[in-house]
Amino acid sequence: MAICLLPIIACHAQQLAFEKTETDTAIQLFYRWEDLQNQTHELGFSLDRQLINSQFQKLKSYQPHIAQRYMMIAMQKAAREVDPREVRVSVRKVGQEVQYQIKAQSPELLEQWTRRLARVEDEAFRDYLAINYYAPYENYLGEEGVKVDHLRYAQESTLTLLPAANALYDKLMDNSQPRAYVNIMLGWLQSIPYDTLENRMVSRGTGFSAPAAVLIGNRGDCDSKTTLAVALLRSMLPNMGMVIIYLPGHALLGVQMSHRSQDALVRIEGLDYVLTEPTGPALLPVGEIAATSQAAIDGNMFTFEKIPPRMAP
Repeated sequence: MAICLLPIIACHAQQLAFEKTETDTAIQLFYRWEDLQNQTHELGFSLDRQLINSQFQKLKSYQPHIAQRYMMIAMQKAAREVDPREVRVSVRKVGQEVQYQIKAQSPELLEQWTRRLARVEDEAFRDYLAINYYAPYENYLGEEGVKVDHLRYAQESTLTLLPAANALYDKLMDNSQPRAYVNIMLGWLQSIPYDTLENRMVSRGTGFSAPAAVLIGNRGDCDSKTTLAVALLRSMLPNMGMVIIYLPGHALLGVQMSHRSQDALVRIEGLDYVLTEPTGPALLPVGEIAATSQAAIDGNMFTFEKIPPRMAP
């Protein structure tokens, strides 16, 4: 298990109050927290209960054996299309793997059906992942696995979280820059209690909370809070360049904005991103990250996922 904890730093985020009130149509949330300057902030908003209840309700943890069966059925369906006078295809599950055997009248037909079944297998696997909000994942060591599709959760949560994003925006002075919005969001999210992060490679999605669930439950792990941050920022800043940075046992968020000389940065595909730590409990403003995070960045011990602009509804 990878524990998502940041080293002790001088100031930790402190949540002073959390209140939740539910009605038939809405979930009203209220937060009070103390920021880096020891100033107290309050934030209240209502989320649409029907909208929340319609999202992410039938999702299941990733089950490799079910994924294998899904692929096997798709491959068997494709195999029924062959002309038995020219090609014979056998598809079956052996242990934890789907295996197939092809006998063909010519090398050309053998190659054709080998490519066809490999493509069907890959497409079926990706379809199964998409149905259940998962995505293929490769860590910085090149190890392949499956993780929660954080990008899709964020994209499909922007409308749900718009009341929260607007409430944050209302706390800013007129003509405030994006840095001010990101900073007040960070202080709020860092004050929300955190859960430990299960190893992405083996957790099968256990422990992850959808963005609205983090707010309603007042708790979230690194990946959950970072996904929430993406959804909030995308609600108000639809074109801001963003990237999720995956470290061993941790996650950061990189944002494109005017940066300062002391800001922690990462360059990805020729673009600079200012790094942020949504997780907490350390109170870290835009451009400041934990020493352990910086060491991982410096050592190229990370992968990333770019966040596309918000699509029009």
